[in-house]
Amino acid sequence: MVSVVIPTLNEAGNIRELLSTIEKELTYPKEIIVVDGNSTDGTLEIVKDSNCRLIIEPRRGYGLALRIGMKHAKGDVVVMVDGDGTYELRHVNRLLERMMETDAEMCLATRMYDPNKAMGFMNFVGNKVITFCFNMLYKQNFSDTQSGFRAISRAAIEKSEFKETDMAFATEMLIKFAKKGFRMVEVPSAYKIRRYGKPKLRPFNSGIEIFATMLKGLRA
Repeated sequence: MVSVVIPTLNEAGNIRELLSTIEKELTYPKEIIVVDGNSTDGTLEIVKDSNCRLIIEPRRGYGLALRIGMKHAKGDVVVMVDGDGTYELRHVNRLLERMMETDAEMCLATRMYDPNKAMGFMNFVGNKVITFCFNMLYKQNFSDTQSGFRAISRAAIEKSEFKETDMAFATEMLIKFAKKGFRMVEVPSAYKIRRYGKPKLRPFNSGIEIFATMLKGLRA
């Protein structure tokens, strides 16, 4: 079974289509877990009207929401994806199939080969710099370490201890998996421009947190 974990905060304009796409496209037995940070725009009402499991987590933090969702997941594989509608959910089976074909513990959806080039220039450059540094420090060969669309073995998650509560969580996961020697692969996907709501990413602050996490990981 596949557990899809989605962190949300005021995503009423995006969440309905996202949930509908998962229900339609994901061909494996599934559960959908939405971890919401006490939205005030109608997101909660939309999720409650769906077949999803809703967890309200008043403490803020992207990584915290994902960690809470993963803790409650019952599937053999956990798929994490942002609730802003920017990832191409029609490709969810690609991640699972690639993961099984390669016997990997994680598969990331890389956006670096997206023909639409929807990612903003500064975010693209920042991603490239972070990914280059991560690959150099941890001897990996990723093209998109900051992808928030991933399929992950729940057994591997249970063997790892995570502490980060915000955007650096995604990098912390890669660090922990790399140090444990887990196999991690990528599959090309696409990226879409956010249609509704405001981005939650704070590029400068998040970048500092991510680099600090990478340096801490070397000492751990």
